[in-house]
Amino acid sequence: MKVKQLAFRVDQGTYDWLADQAIKKQTTMTAIVQDIFETNQINQMSEGTKKGLKECLEYLLTLDNADFFEGLNLLREGLKELQGVKTNG
Repeated sequence: MKVKQLAFRVDQGTYDWLADQAIKKQTTMTAIVQDIFETNQINQMSEGTKKGLKECLEYLLTLDNADFFEGLNLLREGLKELQGVKTNG
């Protein structure tokens, strides 16, 4: 995966909030921003897609830990591919 740098400006209050969230969740500010973008993608899904995602997650909860995490990773990759298809054509 190619990584490209993106910079944007935020006001001091937003910066402080991001820093606080990163400390609370013991992660990086970049991870917090990525989570915000991913959440926004979910909010833009159609109701049918949200329902399908919910059903997939409910099924995954019935699995043992190893299968759950494997299934979750596969679901995540599928969503990324779907997002790429929607973005690119």
